[in-house]
Amino acid sequence: MTELTEVGLEMWRILLDSSPYIIIGIVVAGCIKVFINQNFISRHLRHGRYRSVIKASLFGIPLPL
Repeated sequence: MTELTEVGLEMWRILLDSSPYIIIGIVVAGCIKVFINQNFISRHLRHGRYRSVIKASLFGIPLPL
């Protein structure tokens, strides 16, 4: 039973450590949803199979920083 308790406590610690990043990600996603027009995003990310993936990757690189 102690091993199960230790696993549960470690999961709780990981959740507490990652919670600020999760909250920041939700806030940034909400700001993108509110302030950037959906047509703008679809216009830039719908052309080309590889070009849209590269653009999406470049747009997503600064987010973790």
